[in-house]
Amino acid sequence: METQTYSIEGFAVKVGNLVRCKFQPTSSGYNTKTGCMKPMLYHIKEEVGLVIGERDELSVIVYFPKFAYEHTISRKSLELINGSR
Repeated sequence: METQTYSIEGFAVKVGNLVRCKFQPTSSGYNTKTGCMKPMLYHIKEEVGLVIGERDELSVIVYFPKFAYEHTISRKSLELINGSR
C-alpha cells in the first residue's frame, strides 16, 4: 500500500515526520456523554511532535512526547522540521 503525502506550504507531510505545532487548540475533542467540547489540557503551540497517523487529507495525528499526548490537528497548523525517508 502506497503512503499518501499532502503538501503544507510546499512540504510533503507523512507519518514519521517531525513537526512543530503553530496553533494552540482550545479543545482536545468532543465528549459524547455530555455533548460538550473537552478542555485542552496542554499548551502545544510551538511544541515539537511526531506525525503518527493520517486522519484525512486535511489533518494528521501528532504525538507530543513532552506530554505523552496525541492530538489530531490540521496540516496547515504544522511546520515541517524533518521529513522521514
